[in-house]
Amino acid sequence: MDILSFSTIADQIKREVNHKCGLNISQTRILLFFDKNNNKALTMGNLANELNISLSTLSRQLQQKKTQNFIKVNKSEKDSSKSVKLNNRGLKKASELKTALKQIETILFSFLDEEEFNNFTKQLSTVAKSSNEISTD
Repeated sequence: MDILSFSTIADQIKREVNHKCGLNISQTRILLFFDKNNNKALTMGNLANELNISLSTLSRQLQQKKTQNFIKVNKSEKDSSKSVKLNNRGLKKASELKTALKQIETILFSFLDEEEFNNFTKQLSTVAKSSNEISTD
C-alpha cells in the first residue's frame, strides 16, 4: 500500500472544495465543525481546543477576510473572552459545502456498494484514530 495515497486524495479533495465552494481547509474545518455542533457558540479558547489548534492559529484563521464573512464574534460582557458562531451567510455556505462534499464522496466511492462503503468508513475511522498515536521523535 502506498501510504502517500492519503495525501494525494486529501489534496484532490481540497482542490475540489476550493473549486466548488471557494474555501480553504481552515474555513472548511470551521464551517463543518459548527454545522456538526448545531452552530453552538463557543469561546475562542474552547473552539481552538475542539479544532485541536492553538489559540493564535485560530485567531489568524478567523481574521481572514473571507472567514469573517461567515462568522459572528461576540465579546463577553463579563470578561475579555469572545464567542464565535456562524452567521446566516456561514450557515448557507456550510450547507453548500456539505452538498459539494457529498458529491465528492459519491464520486470517490462509486465503485463500492452500501455494505462495502460502511465497512470502509468504519475501517478508515479506525485508521484516523490510530494516526493520532503516531509520534515524531
